[in-house]
Amino acid sequence: MVNLETLTARSLRHYELGRLRMAVRVAIVLGPIVAICLLEPVGREACACCAGLLFVASVWLRFRSRGGVESVTTGLLAGLIPLAAALVLTRLDPGCAVAGPISYCTGFSLLIGGAAGAVVMLCERGRAPLSNHWLLAVAVALLTASLGCIRLGMASMAGVALGILVGRASMRGASVAP
Repeated sequence: MVNLETLTARSLRHYELGRLRMAVRVAIVLGPIVAICLLEPVGREACACCAGLLFVASVWLRFRSRGGVESVTTGLLAGLIPLAAALVLTRLDPGCAVAGPISYCTGFSLLIGGAAGAVVMLCERGRAPLSNHWLLAVAVALLTASLGCIRLGMASMAGVALGILVGRASMRGASVAP
């Protein structure tokens, strides 16, 4: 006869292992993104650090709940916009890394961050209005964007962060209007 406590413990262990496998699958998406960022000659150490934080945060959020899976998906999608733009801007104008807070590079980062914030709002619009999952999506988007923006300096990172928040807020106002 099978001991029910042993069977329950074994089934719970397999359930948790399945959740962990599902959560770690985000590495399939993050691997190529991180590889592209690590191929850039400038800022590899900072990129590797941000990639590690992004991987740990993504796995933890995806393991935690279904809402975390959706937040990570939304954040990765939104963060790819400033990531790609920052990689292109790094190639076109390497001087953006030393540009001050009042420069076209920071303005461009603010604009691209606004587009990422709009993506977060559009993806999150079907959720409950009092849900705080958008904060998690914004955090993942910022970590994803930082893979490319960190080599442009703190002014660009701040511009992207502010742009994401402003873009999300402006789209929220647009979606509420009749």
